[in-house]
Amino acid sequence: MTRKEKKHELRKKLLERRSSIPEGEYLQKSSQICERLSELEVFKQTQTIHCYVSMNDRREVNTHPLLKQMLASDKKVVLPITQTETGILRHVYLEKFEALNKNKWGVLEPVNGEEAVIEKLSLVIVPMVGGDNQKNRIGYGKGFYDRFLKQVDCPTVGLLFNECLVQKIPVEPFDVSLGKIITEDQIIE
Repeated sequence: MTRKEKKHELRKKLLERRSSIPEGEYLQKSSQICERLSELEVFKQTQTIHCYVSMNDRREVNTHPLLKQMLASDKKVVLPITQTETGILRHVYLEKFEALNKNKWGVLEPVNGEEAVIEKLSLVIVPMVGGDNQKNRIGYGKGFYDRFLKQVDCPTVGLLFNECLVQKIPVEPFDVSLGKIITEDQIIE
């Protein structure tokens, strides 16, 4: 089996595992993970944070309260906009959470907003399907974040449930590992 096939099988297994987390447990664990993140010195001291808007129906670690908290503080929040035709992410500043609309895949995104400069980001919070103790991640397989992370020169943090932490992610040459992974029980550095 090739690495790509192994990743595909692992992704499928992890998505099933994640989707089976009961609602109450999902919300509680998401809250614990985001609390751990907000206690990090890099989070407290940083001004411009790039963060994903979680797809809660797919049980990504819920970032909705975190985004609202960051907007209420003096932090600048940058969100990705998926451009499937080019395979890259655009990055725009979020003014208010209520300004988000669902794209054609049901993902909440800003409709428009001031374009952000990647070099001005001071922290990037990354979605994950799975991860390992070497801080490798597995996403949805389209490479959007790997292409983006290759351009980033600031700390990166992935948010992940313990259920989706595995022994080893099959890594391909284009995969980009993270600076930290936060679960409800630990911070992997």
